[in-house]
Parts: sequence; C-alpha cells; structure tokens
Amino acid sequence: MKCQCETSALVKAAATAFKALSSKPSTPIFSGLHLIAENNSVRIEGMDLNMNIAATIPAEIFFDGEGEIVVNARYFTQLLNKLAGDTVTLNRLQDSNQIEIKSGNAEMKLPLMNEADYPKFPDFEGTQTVIIEDSKMRQLINKTAFACSKDQSRPLFTGILMELAKEKITFVGTNTHRLAIKSLPMEGNTENMNIIIPYPVLMEIKSNLNGELPQNVVISILNNQIMATIDNVVIVSRLIDGKFPDYRRVIPAKFSTAVKVNIKELDGAVGRISLFSTDNDYSIIKMSIHDDKINLISSSEAVGIGKEIVDCSMEGDQLNVAFNSRYITDILKNLDDDQAVMELNTSLSPVCITSDKDEDYTYIVTPVRVIF
Repeated sequence: MKCQCETSALVKAAATAFKALSSKPSTPIFSGLHLIAENNSVRIEGMDLNMNIAATIPAEIFFDGEGEIVVNARYFTQLLNKLAGDTVTLNRLQDSNQIEIKSGNAEMKLPLMNEADYPKFPDFEGTQTVIIEDSKMRQLINKTAFACSKDQSRPLFTGILMELAKEKITFVGTNTHRLAIKSLPMEGNTENMNIIIPYPVLMEIKSNLNGELPQNVVISILNNQIMATIDNVVIVSRLIDGKFPDYRRVIPAKFSTAVKVNIKELDGAVGRISLFSTDNDYSIIKMSIHDDKINLISSSEAVGIGKEIVDCSMEGDQLNVAFNSRYITDILKNLDDDQAVMELNTSLSPVCITSDKDEDYTYIVTPVRVIF
C-alpha cells in the first residue's frame, strides 16, 4: 500500500473511526484501525462489538499502491495529530511489516498488525430505509437524547425510540423518571418504522452533522442492525432489542393547574437554589406554586438554605411539588421560547413542560416525594 492524502482529512477520518473503538478492546485486533487504499481513496475503519465506523477520504494511489493495513489506533492517531505537513504519504514496507509515514520533513515508522485478522466491515442493503435532513436529525437528537438512561442494567432505556408513521417522525427518550418526545413532519414518507437506536450511535451521527452544506442522514435497517450514512461516514451498530413502553399512556389527559413562567428566570433560579442540595446526582428543589409566584427552596446541613421567588402566571389550584433540579434545567435549555408552560395535577403526578412555540415537543417529569 502506498498513497498520499491531505493531512487534515486523514486526521479527521482517523479520529472519526477511532470513536468506534472500546477503551478495553474485546480482542487485540480491535485496538487497530483498518486502512484500505483503492479507487483513489483511503477508507479507515474502526470497530468493536458494539459499533463500527468507517470514513472515506480522497487520496492519490501510487502505481501498484492499492492495499490494506491495520495499525495501532492510539499511536497512529496521536502521530497524525502532530504532523506539520499539509500532506501525508503512507507506504507499507514489505520487508519489515511496517508502515512508513512521511509528512513535511518528518519520517516515521509504525509496526503493523495482521490485516487478515481484521473482520470484514458490515455492509448491507436495508429492508427499510429512510432519509432524514440534517437539521431535522439534529433537532430530534438534541431534544430527546439527554433524557436517556445511563443505567446499562436497563438497556431498553439507554436508547431513543425512533417512530415513523403517517408522514411524521418521532424520537422518544426516557429513563423512566422523565420523558422527552419530539415530532417533526416527514412529507411524502410512507415508510413505517419502530426501532430503538443506542445513545452512542446517535451521538456519532450528531458529531458528523457538521458540514457547511446541507447533509442527509440515510438510515437503513436490516433485522437488528442499523446503518447510518452521512456523506463519507458510515456507522453500523446493533439496535436495542425489546418493546419500548407505550409512552402516550404516561401523558395525563388533563391538568388542574397551568403555570406560565419566563424560562431564563426559572432556569437561573433553579441553578442557584440547587447549590444548596449536597446530593449532586439527585439535587432536589421544592416549589410552592401560588398567587402567581413560584417559591423555590433547597437546603442541607452542610451548605445551608437557599430561597428564591420567581413570578409566573397561573390558572387552577395552588400546590407544592419537588423535582430533581437537573431534570428541570435540562428541559429549560431545550425550549426554543421565552416562556415555559408547566401543567400539573398533584404533588406526585406526572408534570408536563412545554412551550407555545413548539407544540410537537413534550417533556414529562415525575416529581419527588418529600415533606414540605
């Protein structure tokens, strides 16, 4: 193998493929990156048991220079990041089983791994395919993925439900204590789809939606596998098995109290008052809602007591309710409006938080049982 390509392109492609690798590879070969030089391009593959990522860049292939190598991913990417030249030449030295790397005035050699041990990158024709605009995909991920569970003992909730039906696409994320639902129109789409996409896959899709020109995300499904293609990047992973709960049943049909409050003011107050709770993972704040005021309070022996009042407009019954503060600040940061609408029934029943500007975005959070 002998080829030449732009250093910046190779750095970016290698970094993209590197994200598929585990910090503790399931087998030694998965600590390497697989480079394939052919058809005036270099394809870089990274994989482990959970995810596979490939990125392809243009390259000049020298005479008889087509071929493949597997090189230690960590050493290779670290080296690429420190190259000073605008281009880099990769040349496999047959007599020493090394790759020679030249860039600018630098010349280095790295040992190679056995490419015959590297599994074939999964590539398939999906039985279901959908094309999603990058702006829509970014919205769907941003407004739901934060609500996913990080508890690997409950894998069903560590991904996002992608539901496609009736010319509408819906993403749903939940950790069973909160629920984020975002829908967008998909005009002309007749495909029905109901899958659970792992959180890491969504993060990789999002990280590659950074082109200056509009990009489409092509999602293909075959059995329990998903393949996402964004320009020159391909991401392949297993889907999460299981049946996602009926999220619609969690949304109350009606509410006895409705509160409209300035998002910036409430977010600031929640952030300040939450400092007085010493449990960072489950920082509890109490809210007393009455007379067009939200009284916030949190306390601990170690820190003290914090209190703040935020003006609001309310209709219905006054009540007391307590929340994990992070569950409130997370949604306030994702509402594209000046005002948030909180709808409640009792101190322990699910609370709905929305905004007037985005009727297709719903957030449900379960209050915490405390003594006021």
